[in-house]
Amino acid sequence: MEGPPLKARLAPVPGLDTWRQWVAEWDAAPGSHTLRCRATDGTGHTQPGHRAPPFPDGATGWRSVVVTVA
Repeated sequence: MEGPPLKARLAPVPGLDTWRQWVAEWDAAPGSHTLRCRATDGTGHTQPGHRAPPFPDGATGWRSVVVTVA
């Protein structure tokens, strides 16, 4: 089952070319879940879902992780 996207709260920006920490609160049901995240830049462009290597134009692809809620 796939749920609606959640908006994350972002940490302050230390500089223009830096990664930002984020947090998203989620009322999780027990079981196994795959969580995915994607980035949106300052102009509103969302990171594409397909994976590509970082060279020569920067990595793409949505990060995912499987979690188990007890």
